[in-house]
Amino acid sequence: MKTEIITCGTANAYLIRGEDRSILFDTGTRKYRDKVLAHCKDAKVNLIVLSHGHFDHCHNASYIARELGCSIGITKEDAELLENGRRRKVYGKGIWGKFYAWASNQNIGRNEIEQTKVDVLIENGMSLSQYGINGKVIALPGHTRGSVGIFLSSGEMFVGDAMQNIISPSETWCFENAEQARETVARIQSLNPKVIYYGHGKPTFFREGLLKNN
Repeated sequence: MKTEIITCGTANAYLIRGEDRSILFDTGTRKYRDKVLAHCKDAKVNLIVLSHGHFDHCHNASYIARELGCSIGITKEDAELLENGRRRKVYGKGIWGKFYAWASNQNIGRNEIEQTKVDVLIENGMSLSQYGINGKVIALPGHTRGSVGIFLSSGEMFVGDAMQNIISPSETWCFENAEQARETVARIQSLNPKVIYYGHGKPTFFREGLLKNN
């Protein structure tokens, strides 16, 4: 398997290439849809896995799925954000966290998501082998109630916004549920990934002092 990082401004999408098929993890914002699509054109993408239902991760899901003829997968808990255009608030702790959450809610409110049909309701432990990838879905709730990641047999892990590496690796700065967000970081640690790929920030490796909590 091979991972390609697709930088979409401050967010990341990831193309996970298997031997004969691929999965796209997140899609970036509308501004970057042609860039993301160009990466995927020859990859035989058969599933888009969305880490959660915020616009900066799923803005392009419908467009790319139409262009590639592939399916869209998200959890039942976050499907309403795509299918019904529903918005849910996030929260923060401390002065900085509360400001960051306020700014995030402003952006969530301003950016509509195209009504998107969900083809696959993904859930914790779901194998991705039927889509050509040796890995599984991992539930990572907290940032949103339906946030998920992907854990590959190679030890690579994709965590969406369950964690971030903007200043240093840390738990999410905003969340729907603070307790779940903390528990999710502990869960990521317990899996001992070799590499973590974030929704925001560069990947980190164990030897770099991974999983530093704020």
